[in-house]
Amino acid sequence: MLYFKNKTAIVTGSAMGIGKAIALELCKQGANVVLNGRNAERLKKTYAEFKQKGFNVITVRADVTKSSECEAIIQRAINIFGGVDILITNAGISMRERFENIQPEVFSQIIESNINGSAFPALAALPHIKKTKGSIVFISSAAGMIGLPTASAYSAGKMALTALAQSMKIELANSGIHIGIVHVGFTKNDDEKRVLNAKGELIPVAERPAYLQQTQEEVAKAVLSTIRNKKFKVVLTFVGKLNAFAVRFFPGLVIRIVTASQKKMEKLYK
Repeated sequence: MLYFKNKTAIVTGSAMGIGKAIALELCKQGANVVLNGRNAERLKKTYAEFKQKGFNVITVRADVTKSSECEAIIQRAINIFGGVDILITNAGISMRERFENIQPEVFSQIIESNINGSAFPALAALPHIKKTKGSIVFISSAAGMIGLPTASAYSAGKMALTALAQSMKIELANSGIHIGIVHVGFTKNDDEKRVLNAKGELIPVAERPAYLQQTQEEVAKAVLSTIRNKKFKVVLTFVGKLNAFAVRFFPGLVIRIVTASQKKMEKLYK
């Protein structure tokens, strides 16, 4: 519990969902937390919930795909809390559409949200985290280990985070900074969560079996454990770990299984 006490953490995309759960767990363990998102009303609501519980939080409405707005997040954290110890890049847009149908500008939007939306906050925070010898953790997913159907741009973006994290880990090996990446499995979503379709319209996420889903609180605890124990790569859920093993040693088999599963899903929804 003492590890995070009085440390300053920035969690991007923390007005709802996994990001909010991570921010809440950090607050419970004594951290100062910077909440971030693009939806002002949602941020305001989350801020009110946290303050009502007596937590030390501030909000910064910003688009993390814009480097200038990332600089503003970092500067606000420094102005209010005096420094930055932890950055968790959680913000990112998902999708539900076949590659052949997606409009180029929508593909680009998803790629930018998942790559630049993690790289730009890390770039802005890095000089300050060097001073505190803190942590930068990227939130990835199962789609970061194998390209999933109807999630081509999202999968490409999440896979790119692995390369980014590996490069940073090597470059910063003697800096004292901890770099981590967490591959989240199926997680229970907020009812209002939406993803993009081919035209860039917001639609509900695909249904997933309840027995395969982790709670957001379980994910949050795993992310904090990653930081506390300075782990590099963490894969969540039994299915996620099995997938990681199979992708590494039996990639062809995994693709056949995913293909068969996709065909079954298409028949169900025809």
